[in-house]
Amino acid sequence: MIRKKKIILSFIIIAVVLLLSIAIAYAALSTSLTVTVNKVTQNPMTWDIAFQTGTVAGVSTSTNSLSSCGSATATTDTISGISTTLADVGDKCAYTFVIRNNGTIAGKISSIDITKPTNTTCTITGSTMVCGDITYKLHYDNESSTSLVGIGDTIAPKVDSTPTTKTVVLTIEHTGTTASTEDYDQLGFSYKITYEQN
Repeated sequence: MIRKKKIILSFIIIAVVLLLSIAIAYAALSTSLTVTVNKVTQNPMTWDIAFQTGTVAGVSTSTNSLSSCGSATATTDTISGISTTLADVGDKCAYTFVIRNNGTIAGKISSIDITKPTNTTCTITGSTMVCGDITYKLHYDNESSTSLVGIGDTIAPKVDSTPTTKTVVLTIEHTGTTASTEDYDQLGFSYKITYEQN
């Protein structure tokens, strides 16, 4: 009986020694790998959509000497000073301005709000407004373009340090069927184009 206990105890001791040997062997084969990072920089996103500033000359396509277009002034968020005189059917003034994106975020037109001239009945479709014999439109690129400014239109962010631009032309045209026989002023119209993050 004592002999059996010695044999069992010997087996237990051998088993413990074997287990410890295996654990030491596994420990001897382990490897630690380390990744270090010096720094992570998150560049700031910038929002900078605006008009290109300067003088916006009105260009007339009329041969009538009574028609005139004058010029306007563009600041970063407003074009003002447009004063147009149209005398005959087909007379038109065009004002070309530039919208630029100097930010790192693309923009999308979320709304086009048009204020109608006072005391005038007008119909509005997109960026086109017709008030009696006068039609107002916002075109892309040039005055005869059929590509009109609309909700959902986008402007890409700048490329490196170069702003992305969109050329927009406001046309004001006498689209009636006959020339007016008396003075009639359309006062107080405006376009408000709102961009949001695309």
